[in-house]
Amino acid sequence: MNVVLESLICGAVAAIGWGIADFITAVVSKRLGILRAIVGVHLVSILATVGYFLAVSDVATLSTANWVFLVALSVIGFVIYISFYRALQIGPVAIVSPVVSAFAVVVIILAFIFTGERLRGIQSLAAVASIGGIVLASVNIRSGMTRRDVVGLGVLLAFVAMFGIGVWQFGIGVLSREIGWFLPIFLGRVITLAMFVPLAAARREWPWQRMTVPLLIGVVAIGLTETGGLFAFARGAEVGVISIVATAAITYPIIPMLGGLFIFKEQVTRLQFAGLGFAMVGLFLLAISG
Repeated sequence: MNVVLESLICGAVAAIGWGIADFITAVVSKRLGILRAIVGVHLVSILATVGYFLAVSDVATLSTANWVFLVALSVIGFVIYISFYRALQIGPVAIVSPVVSAFAVVVIILAFIFTGERLRGIQSLAAVASIGGIVLASVNIRSGMTRRDVVGLGVLLAFVAMFGIGVWQFGIGVLSREIGWFLPIFLGRVITLAMFVPLAAARREWPWQRMTVPLLIGVVAIGLTETGGLFAFARGAEVGVISIVATAAITYPIIPMLGGLFIFKEQVTRLQFAGLGFAMVGLFLLAISG
């Protein structure tokens, strides 16, 4: 399998995992609460993978620089969670979603600057088509929106989340090439959870409060699919081209969109359908460019 195709597949698997996780999160977080959902998801992901960690991983191989990098990425992850969920609370999702989904631009720029990755002509065209298509597909600016709705604190926080996700994913990609695809994600989740626990304790918001069987199933599903997506991204970055993995991974909004279309009977505009078309064409070009 060529490097481009492997990168594309890993990015697509990541997108599927994140898309499913985001769709379920939209339901669970409203009923359980954002902080409870975040802590619960981290607990599930850690419990699901700790056996693999104990069986095959050796943290003694990590250097001091690796640990510093991991802690720094975990701090960024903490900020991402806070800013993204807060943006969804106070800013229109129709604006927040396309802003955040453009994180691949940050990854591609950082990969170009720091790792020397350069996409060929057709690959650059495909990346632009995919990113632009997903942004268009995510846009659903409704009539009656005021300027304050479109440009406000929620949108500014969305830009913070977008930039943070781009930096975090590039960092994970670089670290995966040094210590493998598993440890950056697993240890990052542990460190980030350690940052959220004091906040949950101070606010007395634990995941087992308000928990019902359906919500527990939802939290478990989010933890597994989100973590699976992260592992796929890290694996793709380890063995492939970070820019292409990131470009393929940003297609994750397609799944929440389809869920809203078929389950919640939401309407999709012609502009959004056109965006999906551009994204699919871009991914096809990437697939044949290797």
